[in-house]
Amino acid sequence: QHYFIQSNLRMADENCSICCSQIIRTILFIFNFVFWALGGTLLVLGIYLKLEYEALNGISDDNFGTWMYVLIIVGGVIFFISFLGCCGTLLQSNNLLMLYFMLLILMVFGEIGCGAWAYMIRTKIFEDLRSGLEKAVIEYDQTKSDPNGSVVKEAVDSLQSVFKCCGYTGRIDYSGTPPRSCCPIIEQNLPHCSEATYFPQGCKDGIPDKIKKNFWLIGIILGLLLILEVMCLICYILTRYFKEPSFEELQSETAP
Repeated sequence: QHYFIQSNLRMADENCSICCSQIIRTILFIFNFVFWALGGTLLVLGIYLKLEYEALNGISDDNFGTWMYVLIIVGGVIFFISFLGCCGTLLQSNNLLMLYFMLLILMVFGEIGCGAWAYMIRTKIFEDLRSGLEKAVIEYDQTKSDPNGSVVKEAVDSLQSVFKCCGYTGRIDYSGTPPRSCCPIIEQNLPHCSEATYFPQGCKDGIPDKIKKNFWLIGIILGLLLILEVMCLICYILTRYFKEPSFEELQSETAP
C-alpha cells in the first residue's frame, strides 16, 4: 500500500510537470512569434530608413547610413533567433533551445550595450548632421548655376523634397530664387513656385525633428523586444525546471 501511495504521488508530480512544461512551451512559442514579428518589423523599418535617408550620407560629417545598417543587422539577427526559438519549441529540441538560449543572452547584452552607446553619442550625431548640412547648403548655393550639378546638389534636393524643408535655416539661405526642391512635389514641374508654397521650415530643424520621431519608434520597438527577450529567457529556464520525463524514466519508475 505504501508503494502504491508513493507511485501515485510520483505519477501526480510527473503529470503536473508535464502539464506545466506544455503550458510554458506554448507561452514560449507565443512570445517567440511576437518576437519574430517585431524583429521582422525592425528589419523592414531599417531597410526603409536606409533607402529614405540615403541622401544623408552625402552631407553628414558622420556616416549616418552606418546606423541604418546596424538597425538592419539587429532586425535580421532578432528575426533569426526568434525563428530558432519557434522551431526549438515546436520540435521540442533541447539542442535548438539551448542554442537559442545562448544567442538570446548575447542579444540582450548586445542590445543594452548598443542602446547605451547610441544614447551617449546622440547629441554628436545631430551636431555632425547639422554641420554637414550647413556646408552642403552653402556649396549648393555657390554652384546652383552649374548645369552639370554635383553629388551635394542631388543630396540636398533629395533631402529638401523628402523632409519638406528649405535651406539650412530657411529659404533666405539661397541667393535669388530657391531651388525647386523647396516646393511641394505638385509644383516642382512648374516654371516657378508660388511664394506662398515654399517650405517654411529650414532643414536645420526639419530633418532632426523627423529623424527623432523615427528614433522614438525604433526605441519603443527595441524596448518591447528587450522585455520579450527577458520573458523568453525566464520561460526557457522554467521549461528546464519542469522538464518532461523521458520514456525510459517513466518505464523505470512504473516498474515494481
